[in-house]
Amino acid sequence: MKARINKYSAIAATMLATLKSHANTPAPAKPPPATTRSAAAAPARKPAADNPGVLDERRRFALSMIETGGDDQEIGRAGEVSRYQIMPSVWRHYSDSQRYHDPETSSEVAQQHWTALYNGFKQQAGCEPTDFDMYVLWNTHYGYYAKRGFKPERLNAVVRERAQRFVNLIQRGSA
Repeated sequence: MKARINKYSAIAATMLATLKSHANTPAPAKPPPATTRSAAAAPARKPAADNPGVLDERRRFALSMIETGGDDQEIGRAGEVSRYQIMPSVWRHYSDSQRYHDPETSSEVAQQHWTALYNGFKQQAGCEPTDFDMYVLWNTHYGYYAKRGFKPERLNAVVRERAQRFVNLIQRGSA
């Protein structure tokens, strides 16, 4: 347990240094969508740094660091794949590719799923989600948050803590 805590402390220090060094770096150009299905249901949106519906560089980095420490090879206990820990069944909804370890492909799939979660929250909750809400949606099964009335105080303590860490990393990356 102590070794795991030390590992995550080192990862957190690396995350902060990287976030600060990349704060003003533009997002990489999107590769051609040859291996992914189009997100026809997702409306086109203009990226905005303060918009939780956009999985921008800060959010991608924070998400990957919390989920796997940025390890593209990581496979979760429930079979989640990629640095973002996406279930293969969810992955297949957005892509025919099995390039789970490729950062560009996993970022494309993650963005499409993030957008679907964002739109679903807006429709169900009737308001814009926060970064906290988005991480809860990402980290739990479909319907978990809705069954709890979208109330953070009704969440499992571990989920709530991880969501708060996600928010903290994003805020530190903005500073």
